[in-house]
Amino acid sequence: MEEVVTQFEQFFDSSMRRQLTELASAYPEKRSLEVDFAELEKFNTDLADGLLVNPDEYISAARKALANSSQAYLPASVQGEAKKFQPHVRVKNLRYPEVSVQFLGSEHLNKLVKVDGVVSWITQISPCMKTAVWECLHCEHKEKTFTDKHTIKQPRVCSACARSNFKLVEESSEFINIQRANMQDLVENLRGNAPTTHVELWMEDDIVNRIAPGEKVTISGILRLRPVKEGKGQSSGHSSVYAKFLDVVHLEKKEEDFEELEVTPEEETRIIELSKDKKLYEKIVKSIAPGIFGYDEMKQSIALQLFGGTPNKFLPDGQRIRNDVHVLLIGDPGTSKSTLLSYVSRLAPKCIMVGGKSASSVGLTASAEKDEITGGWILKAGAMVLANGGMVCVDELDKMNDEDRGAMHQSMEQQIISVAKAGLITQFQSRTSVLAAANPKHGRFDPNALPAQQFDLSPTLLSRFDLIFPIRDVLDESQDRKIASHILLGHKLAAEKQKPEDDSPVMPAIPIDFLRKYIAFARKNIFPILSQEASDKIKEFYLEMRRMGKQQNNYPITARYIEGIIRLSEASAKVRLSQVVEVQDAERAIALQQFVLKEVFMDKDTGRIDSDIISIGQPKSKIDKMRTILSIIGVLEKKFDQVDIDDVVKDADDAAIDNQTCRRIIDDLLRQGELFSPKPGYIKNTTRSKD
Repeated sequence: MEEVVTQFEQFFDSSMRRQLTELASAYPEKRSLEVDFAELEKFNTDLADGLLVNPDEYISAARKALANSSQAYLPASVQGEAKKFQPHVRVKNLRYPEVSVQFLGSEHLNKLVKVDGVVSWITQISPCMKTAVWECLHCEHKEKTFTDKHTIKQPRVCSACARSNFKLVEESSEFINIQRANMQDLVENLRGNAPTTHVELWMEDDIVNRIAPGEKVTISGILRLRPVKEGKGQSSGHSSVYAKFLDVVHLEKKEEDFEELEVTPEEETRIIELSKDKKLYEKIVKSIAPGIFGYDEMKQSIALQLFGGTPNKFLPDGQRIRNDVHVLLIGDPGTSKSTLLSYVSRLAPKCIMVGGKSASSVGLTASAEKDEITGGWILKAGAMVLANGGMVCVDELDKMNDEDRGAMHQSMEQQIISVAKAGLITQFQSRTSVLAAANPKHGRFDPNALPAQQFDLSPTLLSRFDLIFPIRDVLDESQDRKIASHILLGHKLAAEKQKPEDDSPVMPAIPIDFLRKYIAFARKNIFPILSQEASDKIKEFYLEMRRMGKQQNNYPITARYIEGIIRLSEASAKVRLSQVVEVQDAERAIALQQFVLKEVFMDKDTGRIDSDIISIGQPKSKIDKMRTILSIIGVLEKKFDQVDIDDVVKDADDAAIDNQTCRRIIDDLLRQGELFSPKPGYIKNTTRSKD
């Protein structure tokens, strides 16, 4: 290998003098020399190829050459002392072989490879013995051995007395920091329900604590094997199964892009042309789950969610403004909610789909777990961290328990996830839009009750969704005929293996692969800002709604809805590839918001829009009636120890609250614990009874 050492010396002296000077002056704070593979390949192709095939020997030779070449640049106090100057050689910008995590196999063993992925968990730093010092138990002579990452090798015999009994002298041994992590395939490279594959990363010395769960990384590393740990009761013989890991040579964090799809110049030209199509919005809506009939407003909202608002906006106080749009679908069984989510998960350039029954707060957000190997802690990222910069589809949200749903609150609003466990306090980025589906509280919507009162979700979670769509299975022969015809056409074409006509209702107006690139292009390159005219339009809508609320003594919308309308307006501009949000974009966002307000926020008793239905869980009209009934009960309690329900109904009738409504509200107050029944037909105020 002396020839290889000489070649590396020549490379360092001819191509890396400035880097050698910087390393020598900054050592030991800086302990690595980054070698650009492209420069090495330009200097000597055979040397570069040898590094890929035989990385251990070539990197060792490069380190020797580095120590020799750097002597002239070192301070006088370090020159000539090899022990004091032992930098790493870290090779970056490998152009080949670039391997996906799922395809790392035996053919790559002990070779240098380049792998892109996302970090799913990471351990704490642990000390690892690099050089072991052994003391002979007979003559006290000391021997040194070099260790690998898994085993400490004992000398065979003492070089002084030829005996073989030693003890390990830990205090004289040399340690370095190591850290393990787990990397999986990039989410955007997975389609549909394709399983994710993982590989473990081992990092040491100056590249520990450089990455965090949820971050995208490019790794240059050597694929190695370690024996799988034997379980209890298994044979103590050698295992034939090994676990693979990447011994990291170099790592680089990647930009948090929404999409890594490559758009060719020809495709970019087609994208620009499509953005000028007068029927652009109509075509995009028809391209979202075309096999599902109808739901145009809902599909338009999902389209805007896919494009998202303008990112990286900050208030003067440094607070980041959320740009991701959250959409909730709550519908009767059989209304194709799951099918719609599944389609969107394939369409979105970066998306993870999870099911409410199987999802936990840990699987959705993040967690800290005990590391079986080192005894330390592992920080694990959940779906909302791994999909950072993209989208998460949550099916059957209502099947999750309250604690698991509660873990979504911080992620959806602040777009960070905090973990505090066993002294570990950290935060992860989760700039992720959420598309969720759920069923009504009792399986189907009751047409006689407010839809919002049938959502089995907390008001705090509901308030984080920009748009909420109730999907009712309405008995309507004309609509049913259209739905049946649409489904039958899709099945007929599938059975006959026919390609639908371009204008077929079951055919996407824009091919899914091209639409995915269109979305990615818009999110990467278009960052619209509000025009004054659009701002005035949004302000006018908000003030009009507030004026209406003042006249009707309720709260139709709150300031929170302004931000939602801005996000939707920005997304509408992105669809057109416009850097300016125009009036038409504001009008489109307002129209969607008005549709949802009428569907979800309309108080049937008063015919008025009331935001309290979501923010508090009850319309203001009902809250006022509750207060009136509690007041009536309070007055009667001054006369009687126990209040007869019939007396309450009678007095409530004088206050314009009918019999049925009064009794229903009393039942609600009993369930909420505001009242209790000491005996059938009588009630008491819970608070007063405690006094």
